[in-house]
This record gives sequence, C-alpha cells and structure tokens, in this order.
Amino acid sequence: MDKDINNRIQECAGCAAVSSQHPPEPMIRKEMPDRAWQELAIDFFTAKECATFLVVIDYYSRYLTVTEMKSTNATQTIEALEGMFRIHTYPETIRADNGPPFASEDFATYCTSKNIRLIRTIPYWPQMNGLVERQNQGILRTLRIAKTLKQDWRKAVQEYVYVYNTRPHSVTGKSPLELLTGRPAKDLLPSLRTEAYWSRDDEVRDHDAIQKMKGKIYADGLRRAKTSNINVGDMVMIKNYDSGKLQSGFHSQKYKVIRRKGVDVHVESEDGVVYRRPVSHLKLWPIPRKIVTPPNTEPDAQDYSSYTSDSKKLESKSNRNHKLTENTPAEVLGDAAAERPRRVLKKPVRFEE
Repeated sequence: MDKDINNRIQECAGCAAVSSQHPPEPMIRKEMPDRAWQELAIDFFTAKECATFLVVIDYYSRYLTVTEMKSTNATQTIEALEGMFRIHTYPETIRADNGPPFASEDFATYCTSKNIRLIRTIPYWPQMNGLVERQNQGILRTLRIAKTLKQDWRKAVQEYVYVYNTRPHSVTGKSPLELLTGRPAKDLLPSLRTEAYWSRDDEVRDHDAIQKMKGKIYADGLRRAKTSNINVGDMVMIKNYDSGKLQSGFHSQKYKVIRRKGVDVHVESEDGVVYRRPVSHLKLWPIPRKIVTPPNTEPDAQDYSSYTSDSKKLESKSNRNHKLTENTPAEVLGDAAAERPRRVLKKPVRFEE
C-alpha cells in the first residue's frame, strides 16, 4: 500500500506543479578567449533615481565601459556601441539578453553587417551573462554610496570604472587596462616597474583557469548542484514566473523537449509554440508507473482440496476430543488419551457419607 501511495503521488500533475524547483545544474565556466576585445558582454542597468547605463565588458581583459543612455531603443544603442568600436575595433561576438533593443531586427541587422555574431541568453536566466550582471552590482553599490554621502553620482561612477580598470583583477592577476592595451597601467602608488612589459598569455590564462575552477567547486557545493536527467523527447512542465501565494511553481501544461545543449533547452507546446528555458526551470511530467502484479499465492484446486480435507480432519478430531468424558473407555480414547493427560476426579467430601 505504501508503494502504491508513493506511485500515485508521483503520477499527480498537481503535486508536481506546486513542488519545489530542482537543484541548479553544476556551473559551466566560460573559457578565456584568445585575445582582448574578441568577445563582449553587454546589458542595460537602470537606476530610477539616476539614469540608465549601457554596460559593456570584455571577456578576456575584463575591461569595463559604462555609458549613460538617454534612450534604450535600438538606434541609440547602436550609436553608443559604434563609438566604442571605432576606438577598440569590432568584436567577434556580443552576448546580450532578450531585452527589446537587443532582440530587435535593427540590432540583429547591424551585427550582421559588421560581421558580429550575436549570442542571446536564455530567457529568465541572467546567470548565462553573469560577468556583466556582476558589474551591475558594483555600479549599484557605487550609486548607493554616492547617495548616502551626497556626492555627484556621475563622478562616482566614472571613478569606479577607472579604479576597476587600473587595478589587478582578482581572477587574472592583471589590470583590465593592461590586458587590453598591452602596457602596465600607471597609477599614483609607488611601483618598482620601470619598463613596459607584456607577459600575459600563459600566466594569465593559467591563473584564470585556476580561479574559475575554485569558484565552480565552491559554488556547486554551496548550491548543491546536480545534473538534470531531462533529455530530448521527455514531456516536461515549465516554471511559472507569475508571483502570488496561490500560484503554482510550474504550469500544468505539457511541453516536449526538442533540443538540449547543456543548460539550454528548447521545448515545444501542444500548439506547436517553441520556448527556450534553462533546464533548472523545467520538471519532468509525472509518468504513470507500471503496476507489477505479485505472483499468484493462492493454492490451486488440488492444494485447496487437501487443505479442506485436512481442516475437516482437524475439526472432527477437535470435536471428538471435546466430547470425551471421564466415563469414556480407554479403547475409545486412543491417541487422545496419550496426547492429553486426564484429570483425577474425586467425589466431594460432603458426598462421601
């Protein structure tokens, strides 16, 4: 019965829809590009009390560029990026989310015309563009400090970007400006370096790989990451992004997995609509389990007849033993007398006379 109840719960679509989310997938660290300004990550960061910023960061050098934007449409975004590219040349790839400017046809046409490969992240999965998302936190912290100290937030952001680009990075061990330009960044601190040098490839790449592996091991253990068993062809549920106490964690519609590459999964609804989601936001559709019938333990006709005859013999023997009295002769008692000791019957004393 316990097994049947457990199977019934696992087959319940309502129970699966309100259950907790699967643990995240183990972290996949992006490898370091071959050169500076080859792969970029871009994103918009908005602080309502200040402004909206276009944040651009280089995956190789970690060089950061923050541009204040008056508008976030595709035209203004292209103009801001064009100003950067005329200084640093055009990159090979740009990684962006699915916001309206980056998902527009104009932006896609611009990237194609400049021979730039546009990589869009998975919807509702900012971790896929984690490098630029991490910089947004630093900018936000800078704005909060400027507001607390009543300072000019524009100067505070400019100072933050300069300090970040001229200080050794915790992962690469070199300053982003040095890795971008190939020369050491001069600052106001005393330094023993008097000659320009450029020793970045092997040392920086090894340092980058070691630090990323340490971060992956720590993060996977902290998040209890576990590889999902969802494969192509499985029927799944999609996470419900609507907030509310009565909202279930997952939608109760069925979707079929048609493609999976790492944590990137494409699913198709029953109406033929294709959605792109991270694998951690999916849950396998409850599948009815096959009920295994236990082997027949009932006795067959022959065994049952022998069982019935044996029962009758026992019953008749029991009845015969029950009817025995002290006056029953020993010949009649037979085996019953040997099986059961007889009581010694005495006449009461008051009846002796």
